[in-house]
Amino acid sequence: MDILIAQIQADLRSNDALRQSGALLQALQQSAAGRDVSAVAKSTCEEIIASPASAVSKKLAFDLLRSTRLTPELWDIVCSGIRTDLGFPDADVTTAAVSILSAVPTDRLSRLVTDCSKEITACFDSPSDNLRLSVTETLGCVLARDDLVLLCESSVSLLDRVSNWWTRIGKNMLDRSDAVSHVAFESIGRLFQEFETKRMSRLAGDKLIDSENSLAIRSTWVVSAVDQTWKLRNALMARSLILPVERFKSTVFPLVYAAKAVASGSVEVLRKLSKNGGKSSIEDMGSAEKLVGVSDIVSHLLPFLSSLDPPLIFEVGVNMLSLADVPGGKPEWASASIIAILTLWDRQEFFSARESIVRAVVANLHLLDLNMQVSLFKRLLVMVRNLRAESDRMHALACICRTALCVDLFAKESVRRGQKPLAGTDIASLFEDLWIRDDLNSVISKSLFREELVASLVESCFQLSLRLSEQKASGTESRVIGALAYGTGYGALNWTEPALEVVEVCKPCVKWDCDGRTYAIDCYLKLLVRLCHIYDTRGGVKRVKDGASQDQILNETRLQNLQLQLIRDLHEVHTPRIRARLVWAIAEHFDLEGLDPLLADDPQDPLNIIISNVRSVLFNSDSSTDGTNRPQDVQAVLLCSQHLGSRHPRAGQLLTKELEEFRNSTSADSVNKHQCRYILQKIKYVMSHPDRRWTGVAEARGDYPFSHHKLTVQYSEPSATQDRKLEGLVHKAIQELWRPDPSELTLLLTKGIEATSLKVPPTAYTLTGSSDPCYIEAYHLADKIDGRITLHLKVLNLTDLELNRVDIRVGLSGALYFMDGSPQAVRQLRNLVSQDPVLCSVTVGVSHFERCALWVQVLYYPFSGGGGDYEGDHGEEESHRKRGSSKAGVGEPVILRCLPYKIPLTELLSPHRCSPVEFFRLWPSLPAILEFTGAYTYEGSGFRATAAQQTGASPFLTGLRSLSSKPFHPVCSHILRTVAGFQLCFSAKTWYGSFLTMMIFGASEVSRNVDLGDETTTMMCKFVVRASDASVVREIESDIQGWLDDVTDGGVEYLSEEEVKAGAAERLKISMERVALFRAAQPPPELRKAEEDEEREKSAVDDDGEAKEPTTLSKLTAEEAEHRALQAAVLQEWQLLRKEVPVKVN
Repeated sequence: MDILIAQIQADLRSNDALRQSGALLQALQQSAAGRDVSAVAKSTCEEIIASPASAVSKKLAFDLLRSTRLTPELWDIVCSGIRTDLGFPDADVTTAAVSILSAVPTDRLSRLVTDCSKEITACFDSPSDNLRLSVTETLGCVLARDDLVLLCESSVSLLDRVSNWWTRIGKNMLDRSDAVSHVAFESIGRLFQEFETKRMSRLAGDKLIDSENSLAIRSTWVVSAVDQTWKLRNALMARSLILPVERFKSTVFPLVYAAKAVASGSVEVLRKLSKNGGKSSIEDMGSAEKLVGVSDIVSHLLPFLSSLDPPLIFEVGVNMLSLADVPGGKPEWASASIIAILTLWDRQEFFSARESIVRAVVANLHLLDLNMQVSLFKRLLVMVRNLRAESDRMHALACICRTALCVDLFAKESVRRGQKPLAGTDIASLFEDLWIRDDLNSVISKSLFREELVASLVESCFQLSLRLSEQKASGTESRVIGALAYGTGYGALNWTEPALEVVEVCKPCVKWDCDGRTYAIDCYLKLLVRLCHIYDTRGGVKRVKDGASQDQILNETRLQNLQLQLIRDLHEVHTPRIRARLVWAIAEHFDLEGLDPLLADDPQDPLNIIISNVRSVLFNSDSSTDGTNRPQDVQAVLLCSQHLGSRHPRAGQLLTKELEEFRNSTSADSVNKHQCRYILQKIKYVMSHPDRRWTGVAEARGDYPFSHHKLTVQYSEPSATQDRKLEGLVHKAIQELWRPDPSELTLLLTKGIEATSLKVPPTAYTLTGSSDPCYIEAYHLADKIDGRITLHLKVLNLTDLELNRVDIRVGLSGALYFMDGSPQAVRQLRNLVSQDPVLCSVTVGVSHFERCALWVQVLYYPFSGGGGDYEGDHGEEESHRKRGSSKAGVGEPVILRCLPYKIPLTELLSPHRCSPVEFFRLWPSLPAILEFTGAYTYEGSGFRATAAQQTGASPFLTGLRSLSSKPFHPVCSHILRTVAGFQLCFSAKTWYGSFLTMMIFGASEVSRNVDLGDETTTMMCKFVVRASDASVVREIESDIQGWLDDVTDGGVEYLSEEEVKAGAAERLKISMERVALFRAAQPPPELRKAEEDEEREKSAVDDDGEAKEPTTLSKLTAEEAEHRALQAAVLQEWQLLRKEVPVKVN
């Protein structure tokens, strides 16, 4: 490698352009292979950048400098060379110089751009297509960056120049060169896209990246680009038509964004936000002209919906959907786009974007007319069912369920207002498809989709019962909110009509056998109880003379019939837990006074059916946790029995008999017996004193006091985990759709900069002891953009004195440095009142990847004046404190040395996102490697292991749990649950560009010590760390236990090679001893052979005395054979992984 570097440097010093180009190509190849070529950086800067060279050499040199880190001196040379090349007569040389602007550091970019602004502006007018292309592409990337926006805040002249350049980029959309026009469209689209999707606040160090001024600057650029695009829309549409068809896609978004911003009026809001006093001609434009402009753009895009390029169809369709939502938009625009997008699904084209297709369609269903919504409904359900990602499926289901409620409410209200009814708009018709009906009516089905559908429908009904959010002037949600308000405008309880249809459609769910999952059924029963309480089904069906409307009478009759059907279906309920809850839900709200007394002895009488099911729950001896929760079930039916017996005499008589029998049986424990005695007394009192019965005793409240959540330790069920997961997905999708959090841009426009959210400060660490007179607490914030770390200190005076002066001294170790180059920092605090915290902070830079710490020292002056002894109880701690000799006017200081604040090495990392394929391509190319072993123990069985499983985490990964919060990207994992073996892969980058990858191999071993019945298991972890820079691995190797503490928060203990070998030798010794004992216990060979012959003769004769046929069947059971095969596969894989030859660190 040294010989190659020397050859490259020699070729660079030559004046031969061909040799220089070849040398630069060789250096680029070595850099791409992961080798360090920083040694050639100086020669490249001096011989190529700072000297006259060919355009090809300049371009290759700048490409090489992008892949290496330069010293400040070399950056000075590069910036000087860029200044010279920007004014060079050869356009190709200038093109190479412009392209490197995106790699210039922030602290040098402002000066460079200011000095060369005339040359950069002249590049836009160059006759060279390549130069115009380079300056448009480079500035389109650089000018939208955060650091340049911050520079524009402090420099008005730079802001004017950047604004002018954005205008020139916008004009280049009409450039004669197709490539330049294409890049200009992309740059303007990137400006719009980043402004829409950007989070408006981000904490870096101790400052806000996006302040109010930076947002105003971005708004100014966006408003200028929107005005320019809108004025030139006809020319831009004509220019886009003569672009090659593969480049047309880049022209769609800028035109659509500008048209939507003008038509919806959002550009005027941004104009106010930009603090630009100028008035635009758009303000004087009428709404008709805006609508005509939008229609022209739609007519321009419409023919491309029949293109043969699936990505172009999708891009045009999605953007046309956004135009259909502006004021004056037509449903035809949305229907044409949705039909074109759905055609992609039918043709099985653009298959990789099937989730995006469904999301685009369901999110814009409200833009279609009622007939098309109804016609698309069943088809969309089939599409959503076939989605693989759960989050996409939940979002689509939430949109579909909300649309179904909108359609039902809108159609019903239109009929009330005298319009013609539209067929198929009610909930029952929307979900009447054959496969949906079969899925809902099937008792045993492996499909989770039906549970997701029922839960989404019910949760959407509950959202409809809440107050609707305020309607905005425009936007995606305005039509939805308008339709819902239109349907619920005449009454607060109009939402109960579609909810009643929902409970009728989903009625078969109570019979489902869902392998213990109950979330969807609990949702259904919760809605049923709420409707019964609202319509007061206890009091029976109301009459007209009581003031009830015809709709109310009809709804109460339907609800009462539904209750009767559910009572008849009680014997078909497969889940005992659901049976108890269904009995409670019906009995609490059933009309007992409306029962026919002549049917008291009929087994089909509703009350008799309810009481028979109460008895079956009370005397159910099957206490398996997969189907029942007996303590809760018994409590539910006992409470139900108390309310039923207090409400109706016949129910009291029947329940008295059942409770007496249950009380005297072995099925009741002592608590149940006392409860039965108490309930029986109340029922007997009510039956003997009917006039003194208090009506509020058994009043229904409309609550559903059950949940699918179960006690983790006692009921260890996988179904509970699945229920919690489904609940989280459904609630998240419903909340994001019905009650979305306002964007940070919206908060900024309405409430100011104080409303934006900041990052939560990390955990603070105490640096002092419990008996120290000053309490110091510290935490740090890291800014990887500027390479800085800010230490925040909280100082608390624990003495009874008021300290007039306290000095905080901060020293550094490792790679830290102060910005001014001083060896230490001093912060002087004045007038520290007792028990009053004072805050201060220190910001330092980090030069390279190395362990570092901040050493805090506190000097406080308890005496104001001359000398005097400090009468404290810290005399024995001379090793940590010493007296100062200064006896000036402030008195003698007391020095308190605090614990060092160590910066974890992981703070100097950032996640490097990559796919598993990219990871395994990068892994063998990283030269520096380090291997070491760690171990931790976990509970293999018992209550703790059960609790770990219920939290959704594998119990054997408990020691590595904190890795999820570290700056590593989890690439992939391979877990072998049979013997608790695993392989985890992580990737990261240092702040300074070095790659760091880590693989963790684990294999568990059962420990010999057992604690309180919990079998502890030792997990042996093999850590393999590879990096592109040897210094990174050397820093980790210097303190391996410290690295493990940083990565796992102290969860893994480092084992040296000697300990690993000793443990392996001990295990081998134990195995050999067991083998020796086994061999010693075997009989001699002759005796063993005779016994085997005798056994063979016995086995060859069956029970009838006849000879058996020879067999080849193994004596192992199926479970034992499978277990042995899995163990053999795991061990073989582990051996293959361990055979990899490690590469030593140079």
